[in-house]
Amino acid sequence: MGGHAVDSDTVFSNYQAVTSKTFVVSLMCEFIGVMVFTFLGSTVSDKVFGPWVNGLALAIWIYTAANISGGHLNPAVTFSTLICGFYPLIHSILYIFLQIVGAIFGALLVAALIPDAHVSMGDGAPGCFDNTVIGKGLTHSQLFGWEVVMTFTLISVVYACGVAKPGHGSFTPLVVGLSLVACAGTGGKWTGAALNPARVIGPLAVFKCGNNVAYIYILAHLLAAVLACSIFAFVSGWGPLSPFQSMKQLGLSWNEAVLMWITGSPPKRFQDNDEQNITDVLAKQAKQQEREEAEEDGLPVHKDQA
Repeated sequence: MGGHAVDSDTVFSNYQAVTSKTFVVSLMCEFIGVMVFTFLGSTVSDKVFGPWVNGLALAIWIYTAANISGGHLNPAVTFSTLICGFYPLIHSILYIFLQIVGAIFGALLVAALIPDAHVSMGDGAPGCFDNTVIGKGLTHSQLFGWEVVMTFTLISVVYACGVAKPGHGSFTPLVVGLSLVACAGTGGKWTGAALNPARVIGPLAVFKCGNNVAYIYILAHLLAAVLACSIFAFVSGWGPLSPFQSMKQLGLSWNEAVLMWITGSPPKRFQDNDEQNITDVLAKQAKQQEREEAEEDGLPVHKDQA
């Protein structure tokens, strides 16, 4: 992480500055993670083991990516943390783009390695979310509702375990993976349990499947992202990158606050010791506050507080 602060309890809100050397690595991590996750999730059709394969694959890749990219691996998660003020706009746009490209490459990998699968094969292709996986008699409204509820559950777990303080540290990826197992185990028979716009767009782009229902999945995921953010913000407050929060917490002007939300980089006056992101700034302020409190109480000041 280039020597900058990593909050192990809030892995999904970790990010590196766009200008940092590790940012490209973060993008590649999101790309590869979604590519492999899409491939693994698309190649299992067993109704019992399918949810477990998807959930464990997600958990494994979040573990792998957490301290590099934050381990989003899902445009709905990235979008939600963006609007809630936990991730910058530029990072989010690039993340979502690479996540979608990763899903497309994952679907291409499916087409290359699964017998009888080929590009543009239409509905019924491996990993597709189309009429062949939607439960018999399920209306479009019910499809939308199922995907909203399941995606909301997944993102709420992300907030509770990987964004809120105190979080659940190294258990976070496992819990997020288990939330996918739970949702896919219940709703999979009705919708296929996408819970991820990239998982819909990747096969759609490669196999040309689900053209008539893809928008329902994606809109449901975006609504779930907004709902999860709204409830978390109501209960726990906005993230540190939200202009509403940073103006109050750091005393920024509106223009400074919006610029920091866009770029993720704090104003120059906060970067005297190479603080590249809001995590660095808040960590520095916390140490300074601890030092001041220790001095007021007449306690010795440790080197790491100086």
